[in-house]
Amino acid sequence: MNMMDSITRKAGITAVVAFGVVLVSSAGYSIVSAQGLPEGFKKGDLAPEPSAEMIEAGKRVYFTKCVWCHGVDGAGDGPGADRLWPRPRNFNQGTFKIRHTASGELPLFDAKKPVPGQNDLFETVTHGLPGSAMPPWEGILTEEQRLQVLSFVTTQLVKDRKFTDKQSESQTVLQLADLKPKPATDESKKRGSELVVERKCVECHGMEGRGDGNAFNLKDDWGFSIQPANWHKCWNFRGSRQDPYNVSNIFRTFSTGVNGTPMPSFADNTSVDERWDIANFVNSLCERDTLGNPLPIDPLTDKPKINFVVPSDLVEGEIPADIEHEAWQKAPKRYVAMGGQITHKPRNFVNRIDDIWVRSLYNNKSIAYLLEWDDRTKSVAEAKLPWAPTQVNIDVKEQDPKTGEEGSIAAHQNNYTVYNDAIAIETAVKWKELPAPIKPRYLFGTNDQFPVDIVKWEADGSLRAFKGTGWDKDFEERDNYEESMKLLKAEWKNGRWYVIIERPVGNKKDQDYDEDTFFEVGQYIPTVFFAWDGHNGDAGRKMAVSAFFYTFMNPPVPQETYIYPAVIAVGVVLLEGWVLTRRANKKKGKTL
Repeated sequence: MNMMDSITRKAGITAVVAFGVVLVSSAGYSIVSAQGLPEGFKKGDLAPEPSAEMIEAGKRVYFTKCVWCHGVDGAGDGPGADRLWPRPRNFNQGTFKIRHTASGELPLFDAKKPVPGQNDLFETVTHGLPGSAMPPWEGILTEEQRLQVLSFVTTQLVKDRKFTDKQSESQTVLQLADLKPKPATDESKKRGSELVVERKCVECHGMEGRGDGNAFNLKDDWGFSIQPANWHKCWNFRGSRQDPYNVSNIFRTFSTGVNGTPMPSFADNTSVDERWDIANFVNSLCERDTLGNPLPIDPLTDKPKINFVVPSDLVEGEIPADIEHEAWQKAPKRYVAMGGQITHKPRNFVNRIDDIWVRSLYNNKSIAYLLEWDDRTKSVAEAKLPWAPTQVNIDVKEQDPKTGEEGSIAAHQNNYTVYNDAIAIETAVKWKELPAPIKPRYLFGTNDQFPVDIVKWEADGSLRAFKGTGWDKDFEERDNYEESMKLLKAEWKNGRWYVIIERPVGNKKDQDYDEDTFFEVGQYIPTVFFAWDGHNGDAGRKMAVSAFFYTFMNPPVPQETYIYPAVIAVGVVLLEGWVLTRRANKKKGKTL
């Protein structure tokens, strides 16, 4: 037991230490500076009010660019708001999430000071809020226009508070620029992993940090459902500032909290050192490559860059069902971005499955896909589904056509009929006959001339094969083919699905060339992925969908590749020995 733990057990004792005061209670301890401020914070001054010219110019920008989501009066009720979740910010109360100021305080904003770390609202407009509909406005609005529109918002649309009110408002500013990040050592990350349990972070964020701890009972200050962050997707952190692997952004969030949400500040019950430990641990959970390096981020999407080829490696014998098997661990892992299907009704405006991770192996008879994706709950329909597995044109809840918060998508979250979680792989049939660059339509094929082969798994344990001939046509079931498929694994654990589907590579002797995809080594097979979140009411065409990817079965490495270099190496050694021997003999006056 360390000294701090001993102190916390003595309720009511106040211990004066060198750099501050530790206020002790039965619930824990509070670390404050000699000035009565949380450690790492200093008092700041309120910025002056922007000029009338800045405010008027900002009004023009706002009603050109921002009103469509945030509304005429800034109440977050613009024409597009009802189809968005999270809903656009309601400015009226003056509640802003991403800040350098203490919990409950207004964010930093100075119309004359667009300095990173010293102007929270300017950075939000500049970089956007990943994981939401708020885009980065840099490159669209000039720096001056961004300052102007914020001048209008902070003076005219924030109604319950005033940025210049010295009697009611104060600014306690996190001195992030002066706080050197703690090295992310194994010891620091281990201590961070312990602290997230001690501070009960796992109760909301889950045991593995996938946001599945208290996924569906939390609400924001406006009464709308809100979900804990998934620590494995740092590119979706609202305050990542287009720099998702920067540990300082995580430290800031733990220090200031997220106003308007259940996420509190930990500045009062953790030291700066402990907050760096927590930030290092959380940062370590974000997806990385096989060498442990951060994934490259696409500047256009602020998400991991995409490689559209899914390689499949050859294995000898049976394809393993254990994802810890060496073959699966060596198989390249591909990030597949998913978007909500909004082309045809029922549309998926709130897409809860925004990516999946895919690996593949094959042998002389079969090809298998390992599919992993984060889903905060395991969803299985409680009753028999009111439609056949082959039906595509089904009636599921999309959204009420009326506007208003009561009928909005945000208000309807977590109130959908629960269906089965599901995943599907679609590949082109007779793909070699398609004249480049033609492919079947991504959504269930084009017609009988360009059909697709669909293999679909559902959380009720079913694994089925279908033939698709168009987005609005019911599937054709392929019972005979289903007998040749295998479900090697289907497990939901701590907010993540792991599914391995094995299917034949195909041959004209055993399979139907008009319905089944024939996989060939060294060829690019057009492939699309679909995913359904049952808790989101996903079924039929209400789903997540990828772009076209390509399955590529890597050719086996010929044995000659290993033999020839060895033979050449031996030959070089013998030749070098002969040359050296000849030179030595010449020096002695001998000849061979």
